[in-house]
Amino acid sequence: MDILILPLIQVIFGLLILMASAEWLTTTSVKLATALGIKPVIIGLTIIAFGTSAPELFVSLMAAFEGQADIAVGNVVGSNIANIGLILGIGALVCPFAIPSRIARIELPFLIFSLFCFLVASFRGYIGRSTATLFLVVFSAYLFFLWHYKRGLLADTEPGPATLALRERPRYLLRAFLITISMIGLVAGSKFLIVGSVKIARFLHCPELIIGLTLTAIGTSLPELASTLSAARRRQGGLIIGNVLGSNFANTCAVLGITGLIKPLQINHQILIRDLPVMVVMSLALFPIMKKKHIKRLEGLLLLIAYLFYIMLLYLKT
Repeated sequence: MDILILPLIQVIFGLLILMASAEWLTTTSVKLATALGIKPVIIGLTIIAFGTSAPELFVSLMAAFEGQADIAVGNVVGSNIANIGLILGIGALVCPFAIPSRIARIELPFLIFSLFCFLVASFRGYIGRSTATLFLVVFSAYLFFLWHYKRGLLADTEPGPATLALRERPRYLLRAFLITISMIGLVAGSKFLIVGSVKIARFLHCPELIIGLTLTAIGTSLPELASTLSAARRRQGGLIIGNVLGSNFANTCAVLGITGLIKPLQINHQILIRDLPVMVVMSLALFPIMKKKHIKRLEGLLLLIAYLFYIMLLYLKT
């Protein structure tokens, strides 16, 4: 067991650096964008959206460069399953909430379409640069559509940032420097997490795909869990479901798109026959919940049980 101590320290240290760097990157970028006069809606659709998926992106990129494609793809699939079963399940257990009708009209259809694209790529067994480009085009179309939708709602309510921009101007360089440090932290945290995870997998004779689907996936989903618990305490149900669906969509299209564009990925056949169906079924299970426009504790408990059952089967089969 002494051999496991160093890898466990590397995993924990990597997760702590990832969470701190992602939070620092998001908050600093928002302040800088606000000071530069960028509208709040644009900040929400870009900086915050990418900030919450930054751990998944950097872990997948680092794993791809290290030749660990199973961890890179498994991290995305496992994070999507964890976001629905674990994060949304816990959020509903803590505080049942109403679901805004626009979620079913906008976010959920985009998410299902992204899963269809991922399904096609999985049948091919490969995410090349052409497939990665398609993912990024779908993600860009979503941002463009959502920006126009929200701009119509917020056009007359957004305050002018001129005064703030003048006050914050001397801090531009400092915040740009902090953003750079945050990016370095994301790279370093990802490196620690990947190295420690691979060592644990080899020591336990556990496939690296399983580690990607569980250990790294849950670890990179911790920022979503923290924001979900915070939103649950404030009874902001729309923020919970929006965070989960938005994160899953960003994981599938942006994370796999950017990673596949830089470093094409092989997709393990086990993902197609075992894990992808679980991700699709859990995503489709959201439709009847959305139809009722309310998620109760019982439904949250069922989602959580389904996720724990999935994790148990993974390790029992291993």
